[in-house]
Amino acid sequence: MKSQAPYIIAEIGCNHNGEMDLARRMIDAAVVCGCSAVKFQLFRKEGLATRHHLEDLNAGTVQLEHVDRWETKELGLATIFEQMDRFTIGYDEHAELFRYAAQKGIDYASTAIDRDGVDFLAEEKASFVKLASMDVNNLDLIEHCLSKDVPLVLSLGMATLGEIETVVQMIPEQAKKRVFFLHCVSVYPPRDEIVHLNYIKTLKELFGIHTGYSDHTLGYSIALAAVAAGARILEKHFTLDKKLPGWDHRISANPEEMEILVRESRRIIKAMGDSYKTLSREELDKRTKFRRSFVTTQKITKGAVLTEDLMSLKRPGTGIAPTEKKYLLGRTAKRDIEEDTTLCWEDFI
Repeated sequence: MKSQAPYIIAEIGCNHNGEMDLARRMIDAAVVCGCSAVKFQLFRKEGLATRHHLEDLNAGTVQLEHVDRWETKELGLATIFEQMDRFTIGYDEHAELFRYAAQKGIDYASTAIDRDGVDFLAEEKASFVKLASMDVNNLDLIEHCLSKDVPLVLSLGMATLGEIETVVQMIPEQAKKRVFFLHCVSVYPPRDEIVHLNYIKTLKELFGIHTGYSDHTLGYSIALAAVAAGARILEKHFTLDKKLPGWDHRISANPEEMEILVRESRRIIKAMGDSYKTLSREELDKRTKFRRSFVTTQKITKGAVLTEDLMSLKRPGTGIAPTEKKYLLGRTAKRDIEEDTTLCWEDFI
């Protein structure tokens, strides 16, 4: 993974709706958009939540955070159990998609929720292993990821600075170059005022870990602002059509938005430049055209002494600069000089 980026991760997640053909088309679209990587989610309901919790979700006792979770009538999925069965895929299908992504020349990865998932991704030589915000305090799983020879991307939604510091203390010094944090707000979508993009810089300064941003906002403006705030890795949910039934389609970027995000983030990186500006060749060339020089306000005769009322400042900057005024006043003209003429040192004694 190239952290100098912008490294754009198209978070397909479960937006393939369990359809392999749709998943492949989404990989194709991410390639066309210029994304750096595609990412999926590797889980089954049995490994994610208790049946009691799922029943509460199904009954509405616990409110769902995703805006689209129940918009699945077109697929005939009445319960959360049916949805999770339909929208998740197994290891074999993940392996097939990973191979397809590799053929298309795009990095591939997935979010793991347990050791088996981490082992699978390491064996498949995934471009990185992603751990979701819910696992910031799952220290055993983080430690297991760190034991593998694969980059780790960890989202920091819901995490306190103290919890993040605990994670940092676990990371061996030699492993820090392959650990990446993603500032994240675990709300779908969050209000702009709780995003706090300046936190990206804070995390970098406090912990010395490459820090990016996992975006759940609508549109692409906040994600682009994150790049300007220092994020060199950017994760954004991705869909082919926001109107598709499923979990995350409405909060996701469609291909048109993702293409803009990729293109404009690259422009931002170029424009950020260095902390100190040096004049470019183009600007140096402009100086003689755009700056001003002293010119005559009326005809000056030979032998006349130059006074302020006899000169003013106009373009171009090919003559005597404004900063040299004190050296010019009081000089004597060596020849007649016509009105509105750019002055030069050779004109005076």
